[in-house]
Amino acid sequence: MTNQRRGLSLTGLAQQQPRSPWIEQLDRLIHAPATELALILLILISVSLVVLEVGVGVGEWNSGLFQYVDRLISTVFMVELLIRYGIARRKKRFFRQYWLDIVAILPVSPAFRILRLLRLLRLLRVGILVNRSISRFSYTLATTLGSQLGLLLVVGLIVLVGALGMYLLEGRQNENFDSLSESLWWSFFTLVSAEPVGVQPRTDAGRFMALLVVTGGLTMFAVFTGVVSAVMMQRLKTVMEVRLLELDELQEHMVICGWNRSGHLLIEELQADAMLRQLPIVVVAESVELAERELRHVDQSRLYFFQGDYTTLDVLENVGIYHASRAILLADSTHPRSDQDRDARTVLAALTIEKLNPVIYTCAQLLDRKNNVQLRVAGVEDVVITDELAGHLIATSARNLGAVEVLAELLTVQTGNQFYKLPLPDGWAGQSFLGISRHLQEGHGAILVAIERGKDYERKVMVNPEAHTPTQAGDFLVLIARHYPHHL
Repeated sequence: MTNQRRGLSLTGLAQQQPRSPWIEQLDRLIHAPATELALILLILISVSLVVLEVGVGVGEWNSGLFQYVDRLISTVFMVELLIRYGIARRKKRFFRQYWLDIVAILPVSPAFRILRLLRLLRLLRVGILVNRSISRFSYTLATTLGSQLGLLLVVGLIVLVGALGMYLLEGRQNENFDSLSESLWWSFFTLVSAEPVGVQPRTDAGRFMALLVVTGGLTMFAVFTGVVSAVMMQRLKTVMEVRLLELDELQEHMVICGWNRSGHLLIEELQADAMLRQLPIVVVAESVELAERELRHVDQSRLYFFQGDYTTLDVLENVGIYHASRAILLADSTHPRSDQDRDARTVLAALTIEKLNPVIYTCAQLLDRKNNVQLRVAGVEDVVITDELAGHLIATSARNLGAVEVLAELLTVQTGNQFYKLPLPDGWAGQSFLGISRHLQEGHGAILVAIERGKDYERKVMVNPEAHTPTQAGDFLVLIARHYPHHL
């Protein structure tokens, strides 16, 4: 076992050793844009020569310049593949990647002209090289055009193989295929309709070729239908659910960045509040499918989904962060990440949001309190440490032998009493905590819990202060009530 491991280690070290300079030069040469452009032109010329060979006949082919040019191009292709094999780091992968090209350049006896059609297989290499060349200028364009270009080349390959094959196999025995142009039209219409059109082949080889074209037509129809359906469903989803045009018109909306298991509870609570239920809510996450699935039972008339990375500037601008009134950052769990990475994304998004819209209210969920410092300095108003809050609730319940029902009622707006924070009414500055408490209890059935003083990260919260503690202008009152006290 030890020797085997040592052998594997030596093999790995050998693969990691630097290659010789001439190998590196060959590698750069074979992958140079000019070389790939030359290969594209040579492949197209080679395919044209195959079509020309079938059209002019064996005699003219062997006596003309065509055969010399064909041999020269085949030699270039052979040298190209030998170079690729020589510079390949893994030889087995080379054969898996280039086996079609190897088959396409194999020498064929004039007695088996039908096998010359194998050279058409290099058309597939044209698609790869063209797509690679486009990606050097624009990766997005290459990704968009890659599937369309591949589909077009496969269609062209099937049409050419079917037409040339039928012309070679049926041309002498079937007058319907004695013209190359007629064979091309037959192959094209058979591929499109996925069944033999018009005339029928007479030989077994011709019937087999027709079967290949029909099978290719059925396959391409299935692929085309799948591509179109996927595009149409994505467009329909964009129009019906994301509604990008409406996102541009939103004002004073709430933006929820990230998603986890508490997301649907957050939406339900926000929509249950009479003061917030009319505000639009935009959910931004890298994967919105989970959010959509969990929010089937909530009111989605004012709910929007946007798929994207909420730590980037363009995504935040697309969801109208400049005009939003509230931003809520959840510890995103739509992708497997460590707790530190999740908090890092939350901090980055919060810093970006506060920079873009300094007056927005921001509440962030963190998994580790050590990351709280950056958020406070950035101007984030509230930070919720999930594990700490859960631990405190459990400990409180254990100390009081059951206080979960009280806490659960106070933390939800759907039933019973809730917490409310409101600015100190005009004329109340200077009054004592006890005096305001009595007024709220007797006149509004509310219980004063705390006084909040200061702003942003300099805020100071005095929970149940001394009875004689005076209030100041700019203070906020935190109280418990069944409804928001509008008439203070």
